Amino acid sequence: MECVGTRIPYAKLRLSAFRQLLATSQAQAASRGISTSRQTDTVNEITLEKKTDNSNPNSIPPSQRLPQSPLLTRPRSGIEKNRKRRPTTQEEADLLKNPWALMLASPARMCSVTGARLPSALMGTWGLVRQPNSDKLHLMPVGLLQDSLQSNKTKKPSSSPEPTIPGQQENPESRKQGQEEDPLDASPVPTSPDKQTGRQLVLRIAELLPLIQSISVPLSKKGGKRPPIMRLLPFRWKHPQGPVTAHEEKKIIWSNDTPKFMLRSMRNVVFKKLGAVLEKYKRVGTSNGVWRALDLPEYSDAALKEALGSLERFDRMECGGVLLLGSKNSAAAGHTSQSSGSLDSVALTQTSSKVPVFDLSVLFSESDINKLRESHGQFEHTALFFRPEDQLGIDAMISLWKIKRLLEGVDPTEE
Repeated sequence: MECVGTRIPYAKLRLSAFRQLLATSQAQAASRGISTSRQTDTVNEITLEKKTDNSNPNSIPPSQRLPQSPLLTRPRSGIEKNRKRRPTTQEEADLLKNPWALMLASPARMCSVTGARLPSALMGTWGLVRQPNSDKLHLMPVGLLQDSLQSNKTKKPSSSPEPTIPGQQENPESRKQGQEEDPLDASPVPTSPDKQTGRQLVLRIAELLPLIQSISVPLSKKGGKRPPIMRLLPFRWKHPQGPVTAHEEKKIIWSNDTPKFMLRSMRNVVFKKLGAVLEKYKRVGTSNGVWRALDLPEYSDAALKEALGSLERFDRMECGGVLLLGSKNSAAAGHTSQSSGSLDSVALTQTSSKVPVFDLSVLFSESDINKLRESHGQFEHTALFFRPEDQLGIDAMISLWKIKRLLEGVDPTEE
């Protein structure tokens, strides 16, 4: 390769050298003489390009033989992104009546004990409650005591009931003394509100009875400068940065009977919500599909599938659940509770989905079952298919799921 001129611009020199190296044709480029005229250089350049291009008509330009950028070979069709289809009005209405979707869509919160992030609908709210006739502060599930705690704020001292504190022995004298005291003593966190927001200080703990039982033993011990319960409280609560004073920190305790108290409180809440639905929807087998009777000869997976398969399909059937009510005969009740312990869910052939099974003989005490059977005619059947229709039924279904999850891996007869 030789220089074709000393006064040619460098860009033209580089272009001609590139063509000499990569051109498939064996023809040599015509030599260009030295000229001081720009017009002559332009004519020579055009002549050179024609000779190079016409040498081989079937040859592909070197620029096209090089690897091409995907941005040029596969350009996007437009600037719009591929988005998911928006739900229709009917689909949104169905989701608002689906208790399982509402539970999963609740805001995720972190458990103060395990550190796991769970939907807030599956977690319990805990706060400080002052013990009646004492200055002790108990960490208790205030989410299950909202009715009693709110009534203590609104009612007069003479008629305000007090929440049962775990480990406290009730007697007539203590009741009289409690009625004479200020009703705010039974209200949640009366001495430790958040100074900035004015809201109640609460913790969120996963509602699992084995978890509460495992932490009750170490947290209920006494000894040391600070109570063991202080390890559970967040740093933003503690003195001096937090709203809890140093004097109140010494009064915070955790009772060893907290698991039993939590189970009793949860049963009371579920019993109340389920009773409200039974009182509002008294008829079985109506078109709205709230209650459907399932007469089972025995509590087994095969018998339950056969009974559910005989039902006609109705709207939002996959949002329901099966309630095992037990038998009126005590001997039969003992047999059914033993054989139904393995039933956790059952498949629906109508919707190709699964629905949960709630054995009320396990979730409730025997006295609660008898009260429901005496006051509501729906309990004449051995089992019911329950599908919520409004917010009242959705709350009852969520509460049933929470108490079932609470007793996961626990024998309630030992409580």
